[in-house]
Amino acid sequence: MPKLIWKGCEDTEAAAALAGPRIRKLRQARKLSIRELASRVNVSKNTLLRLEQGEPIAEPLFIRICNALQTVPPNLFATEEDWELPYRVHRQSAAPWRIAFRREKAPSMYQDFAPVEGSDVRKRIGNLGFVTGFLQSLDCQISDGKLQAALVELYGDQERAGFRHSGEEFVYCLQGRLKLTINSDTLILEPGDSATFRSGFRHRYESDLPLQPGTEPTRMLMVWIEEEEEEMAVMADAECLAH
Repeated sequence: MPKLIWKGCEDTEAAAALAGPRIRKLRQARKLSIRELASRVNVSKNTLLRLEQGEPIAEPLFIRICNALQTVPPNLFATEEDWELPYRVHRQSAAPWRIAFRREKAPSMYQDFAPVEGSDVRKRIGNLGFVTGFLQSLDCQISDGKLQAALVELYGDQERAGFRHSGEEFVYCLQGRLKLTINSDTLILEPGDSATFRSGFRHRYESDLPLQPGTEPTRMLMVWIEEEEEEMAVMADAECLAH
């Protein structure tokens, strides 16, 4: 059996040993049974159990589980010392940018959460239309906390219908023009503008600037606070279209 590899991790087994128990803690904080979470993300109960016991699983399954628990993989890879602190400090120099939204036509080398080095590379990929968004997770989630944050760079429009999950969300436009869609309402945010909304509403982020060489990306700060999951809290894009 080939060795499992998680992008951005030099030692997948060590990363899984850290992430697994933390996945279990997040699941329990949301009052979800193993069976309930496995059903939501369409994985077997045994696969989820292996992950929670610290064993690596296929990366696409791991990412789906993270999405359902409203976290991103980098948040789960902190050292034990950092994980137990009552505070977290984000160091810009140590935080990679990752692909957040890829287009269907994008070459297979561009996968969600794959790290991308350098702003020039992000601009090239984004302006080619292969990727519409990149995310830099801010290392701010404390072990028993509900608040998370990230920087997002956006290029052009978004193929995905949107996202819907539990909690509240705050976005702040840093540069460019942010096109924020909440249910059927579309808001255009200029630098310095911000918006707050319930994350249970379908929402989508796009750049309102044309794709062309030399155009700077739209950049925003995104902060969200988690709540206990509800039955319809995490929905697939296709389901979002009906709400």
